[in-house]
This record gives sequence, structure tokens and C-alpha cells, in this order.
Amino acid sequence: MPSAKRAGCDSCGFLAGQCVCKWVPKLSTRLKILILQDPKEAQHAKNTVSLLSLSLTSVECISTANRDELVSRLGQLNPAKWRLVFPADNAVSIESMDADSNAEIEGLILLDATWRKAKKVFFTEPMLGVFDAVSFAQSPKGQYAIRKSPNMTSLSTLEACAYAIEQVAGENMQPLRDFMLVAQEWQWRHQPKHHRHLD
Repeated sequence: MPSAKRAGCDSCGFLAGQCVCKWVPKLSTRLKILILQDPKEAQHAKNTVSLLSLSLTSVECISTANRDELVSRLGQLNPAKWRLVFPADNAVSIESMDADSNAEIEGLILLDATWRKAKKVFFTEPMLGVFDAVSFAQSPKGQYAIRKSPNMTSLSTLEACAYAIEQVAGENMQPLRDFMLVAQEWQWRHQPKHHRHLD
């Protein structure tokens, strides 16, 4: 968040020079979205969850550092109607799910962290094990070039959420990706091109 010495936008929360309000798409989805976020990601200027939350009002974000809140919230969810978006060994390909199965899904859980920390959360939090996992077999190429990724098929949390919503609910989330790209170009317009992909 902006410091007291640097003016910030009251609407989007970014510094005045990085305000993205004029590009924010107001989208809706029938799905509820729960983001479990590593505390360091919340402080990362290049994190995409802030952009995601501006566009979708159904997004809820909980810090993985607050285990009491995390466990309490997960305990309120019906495992039969929620899916964890994570490439677990027993994960079902999201593209292979049929319309009847998708219609029963009420919400999606995503982990917002580096790949190493996301795996740690998954393997150390027993509450996540009660939810069936879904993974991507044919996801689109990641376009969030401003941050380093493990490989070319890696998606930002915003992109993963957009793709999962499209597969489960059949709702067009392309405006979400378009917003991410224009915000990326605007907010990092002064950054040298050769600095991209660096954390």
C-alpha cells in the first residue's frame, strides 16, 4: 500500500502514478473465489490478486499466516461444492469435467504464492485435503511477463482464476486478462524491458 509520503488512489489502492481505475472491468461470475495468499505475495508490487479483486467482487483473500482464520473459513465450505485449483497427484483435469459436474461447483480455492511455498501450504495444511483438486491440461500460455515464472506454461493467480472460471462456469474472462496486460504495461512503463521476468 502507498506510504503517507506518496499519494495513493482511494479506489484502486495503487500509487497515484500507477492508478488503474480507468481500465478496471466490472465482471461477475456465479462462482465464489477464495484466495489463500502467502503474506509476502500481499506485499509484492507485481502480485495480480489486487487486480483480480478490483474486477471480481466475489473474490475473498485470506493470509496463509493467519491459520486460525484459514481453518475456520475452509471449515465453512462444502467440499462437495468447492474445488481446489492445484496440480495434486490425484487432481482431475478441469478440461475433462462435464457440464453436470461443473454445475454443482459453487466455488474455487486458489493458492497465491511461489510454487515452492504453494506446495508447502498444500502438503502441510490438512484442511485442503478434503477438497477435490483440479488442474490444467491445456491452459493458455501465461502472459504476465513482468514476473519470473518457473516455465512458459506457468500462469499468474489472475490468469489461473480466469481460466478456471471459464472452464467451470463457461463465462468469458478475457476482459480480466486484457486488464492485467494494460495494467502491467502502465504500471511498469518506466521499467527497462530487459528487467522483465525478474523478481
